[in-house]
Amino acid sequence: MSRRKSGLFISVAGAALLLGLSACSSSGDFGEATSGNAAVPDKANPAGGGGVAKEAAPAQPPASVQERQLVQTARVEMAVDVIFDAVSGARAIATTNGGFTGQEESRLDRASITLRIPVDKFDPALRQLDELGDITLQHKQAEDVTEQVVDLDSRLRTQRESVARIQALLAKATSVSEIAQIESELTRRQSDLESLQGRRDALGSKAALSTVTVQFALKSAPPAPVKASGGFFEGLTDGWGAFGEFFTVTTRVLGAMLPFLALFGIPAGLWFYFRRKRRKVTPPVTESV
Repeated sequence: MSRRKSGLFISVAGAALLLGLSACSSSGDFGEATSGNAAVPDKANPAGGGGVAKEAAPAQPPASVQERQLVQTARVEMAVDVIFDAVSGARAIATTNGGFTGQEESRLDRASITLRIPVDKFDPALRQLDELGDITLQHKQAEDVTEQVVDLDSRLRTQRESVARIQALLAKATSVSEIAQIESELTRRQSDLESLQGRRDALGSKAALSTVTVQFALKSAPPAPVKASGGFFEGLTDGWGAFGEFFTVTTRVLGAMLPFLALFGIPAGLWFYFRRKRRKVTPPVTESV
C-alpha cells in the first residue's frame, strides 16, 4: 500500500512539473513574438519597410547650479566728461575681456554702444565701466534657459537618428517611386534638423556671451557763481561800463546810417537850397485896385 501511495505522489509531482515547464515555454514564446513585432513601421517610410520604432528620450536629471544656462543682460547709463573718450574706453573693455562691440552710435553730447562680453567676465566688465564716468542707472537681468537647452539637445539627437534611418532606407530602395518618396521625406527631416540646430546655436550664443548696452551722456556744466553786490565803487564801475557800451552802440548806429545820409541827405539839402533862393529872386505880385 505504501509503494502504491509513493508511486502516485511521484506521478502527481511529475505532472505538475511538466505543466510548469510548458507554461514557462509558452510565455517565453509569446514574449519573443511580441518583441519581434515591436518594430512598428515608421509613418514616414513610404516603401512599407519595417522601421525602428522611436524610443522615448530618457528623462534628463535637473542641472546643478553650476551647470545652469543663463542669458545675462545689462543696461547702463552714465554721465561722462568727453563722449568719444568714453566710447573708446568701452571698446577697450570689451576687447580686453575677450568680447567685441556691436551696434554703436555717437554724437557730440550723447552716445550708445552694445558690448558682447563672455559670461564669466560679465561682472568684472561692469566694474570697469564704472571707471569711465558716473553711473546714473544700472539694470541687470538673468534669464534661465537651461530647460530650453536640454529640450533642444534631446530633439536634435532624435532628429539625427530619424535622418539616419531615412538615409538607410534610401540606400535599400530599388524602384524610382520609392527613391523619390524617400528623398522627399529625407529633405523635410534634414530641414527640420537644420532649423533645430540654428535655434540651439543662437541660444548657446546668448548664454555664452552676455549683452551690455551702455548709454553715455555729457555732464552738464556747473552753474556760474552769483556775484555778491558791491558798494559805491563797484556801482560806479558798472555805470561807467554801461556808458561805454551806450557810446559804442550809438557810434555804431551812426556809422551804419552815414552812407544813407550821404545818399539821400545831399540831394534833399540841394533841393531845399535852390527852392529857397528862387523865392528870394522872384518879386511878389501886387494887384491893382
